[in-house]
Amino acid sequence: MKITTNLTQRYSGPAAALMAVIGLLLLALAAPASAAPGSTASFDHMRTGFPLTGAHAQADCQSCHLQGVFKGTPTQCQLCHVQGSRRATSFKPANHVQTAQPCEQCHTSTVTWSGARFQHTGVVPGACMSCHNGGMASGKPPGHVVTTASCDTCHRTTAWVPATFNHANVTPGSCATCHNGTTATGKPSGHVQTTASCDTCHNTSTWLGASFSHAGVTPGTCESCHNGGTAPGKPSSHIPTTVSCDACHNTTTFSTSTFNHTTAQGVLPGGCITCHSGAYTSQGAQGKPKDHPSTTASCDSSGCHNTTTFNK
Repeated sequence: MKITTNLTQRYSGPAAALMAVIGLLLLALAAPASAAPGSTASFDHMRTGFPLTGAHAQADCQSCHLQGVFKGTPTQCQLCHVQGSRRATSFKPANHVQTAQPCEQCHTSTVTWSGARFQHTGVVPGACMSCHNGGMASGKPPGHVVTTASCDTCHRTTAWVPATFNHANVTPGSCATCHNGTTATGKPSGHVQTTASCDTCHNTSTWLGASFSHAGVTPGTCESCHNGGTAPGKPSSHIPTTVSCDACHNTTTFSTSTFNHTTAQGVLPGGCITCHSGAYTSQGAQGKPKDHPSTTASCDSSGCHNTTTFNK
């Protein structure tokens, strides 16, 4: 009103009325933008087909709509997020995975570039190292199995683990190169004491089902492994004896055994009942049958049984 008052004071008649109208127009133009018709405060950006989510919701309109021009604003990520762009503050770094795919193919979040998922369809087999070199994408860790084979020889494209390793070209006897407990599974603390290579007993499919060659094992040392921990030992129902396993058992199977009743094997005259009590029948030590003549004499009493058979 100050403008119109000054104008009407200087003019009179029709000129004063005209100056008053001009003053009102000047006041309207000087009003704040928020009060003007067509304010963006209530504009629904969803109608453009480009929803403002994540970092885009916080961006100033002018950062995308340069000089107030709305028409023709790019909606493809790669048209804004490119080095030298006036619209975006972030762009593809120099060590980015080599790809011509659009950003949204891997980057699904508008908040962060992290957590991208790369689709390996179309990647040439054996070309893993072109990206998985430790710079563009994760590469071999320091403790990786020593190999020059391509990643996809053992790994899948969905995850690094589990991996399958083909031992076809591994030099026999070199198992410990990888199977050292760090690079790959090694001997557990309770393993049979041996300096032989893994492939002497194990195959490349599984650790289980190993076959141990007892050639070269010192006679009488069975319990160094057959102690119930490292390898099967005496069961609780075993015939009482202090002799070594190989005095009765062979190295092929425990099921077949022969017992020598000599004093050297710990059998003393009159001690038959220690084993032949009926408690060890499953191991071949028979006791007195029900129809046995009543006697308190020892089995080996003169004229009764010998150590070869009960029938004599």
